[in-house]
Amino acid sequence: MKKVSGKVYGIIFSLLISLVMSLFMSFFMLIINVGFIDGFFVAWMWSTAIGLVIGFPIAAVAVPLIQKLLKKYLVVDD
Repeated sequence: MKKVSGKVYGIIFSLLISLVMSLFMSFFMLIINVGFIDGFFVAWMWSTAIGLVIGFPIAAVAVPLIQKLLKKYLVVDD
């Protein structure tokens, strides 16, 4: 297993979460709004790219803040 700093882990985590969410959300929103059209895959990838450009910076800021907030007010019972 490769060791990384907490900062690098946070960046990778935010990027992957943003990518997965952008892929799924853009796919279903495109189906709901226009259906399976000619050029669906290109439109889907374009929508995913836009979602990633917007979502990654938001996730990079929001995830650590939310984690910090939850740790402050909640205790996890294992």
